[in-house]
Amino acid sequence: MRDRELSALAEEMWAITSDLFKFLQCRDRDTMTACGLSVAQCYGLDVIGTHGQLALNDLADSLYVTPSTASRTIEELVRKGLVERRQDPADRRAVCLTLTAQGQALFEAVRQHLIERQLAILQQIDPSSRRDVLTALQKLSQAVKDPSCCAVPLVWNPPPLGQGATSAEGLSTPQRSSRRARRQTPTTR
Repeated sequence: MRDRELSALAEEMWAITSDLFKFLQCRDRDTMTACGLSVAQCYGLDVIGTHGQLALNDLADSLYVTPSTASRTIEELVRKGLVERRQDPADRRAVCLTLTAQGQALFEAVRQHLIERQLAILQQIDPSSRRDVLTALQKLSQAVKDPSCCAVPLVWNPPPLGQGATSAEGLSTPQRSSRRARRQTPTTR
C-alpha cells in the first residue's frame, strides 16, 4: 500500500477511534459515576473484581497508572467499604486487594449493566459480521499496546512570541514509563 493511502487510512482511523472512545468514555462515565464512584475507582473495582484478588502493583499495571496513583484510588474504595486490604499469606510484606461483599455486589451490577449495553450494540451489527468486528477490535487492542506504535515523537513548533502566541514553557511530550513499556511488551514462554 502506498504511503499516501496508508496516511489517509491512519487519518480515518484517528477520526473513528477518537469519536468512538470519547463516546464510550462519556457513556460509561455516566453509569460509573451514578453509583457514587469516580471513573478511576470504577476501573479499580472492575480489575479487582475480575481477578478476585490482586496486589497493588498488579492493579497499577492493569490500570496503566503508577502504584501511587493506584494506591490513592484504592484508599477511596477502602474508605467507602468496597475494597479491603489483606496481608498476602505467601509474602507478609505484600498486601492483597479484594472486594468486600458490598464491592462485589456493585461490581456485578455495573458489569452486567455495561455488558447489556454491549449486547445492544452487537444487535445493531449484522450477525454474520459480529465475529469479524470483535476480531478486528482484538487486533486493534493488541496493536496499540505494542510499545513501538507509540514511539512516534510529537513535533510541535510554536509560533514565535509576540505574534499572538503564548509561552510554551512547561509543555513537553509525555514519555512512556519503562514500567508501561515492560508491561506491554509481549513475552514468550
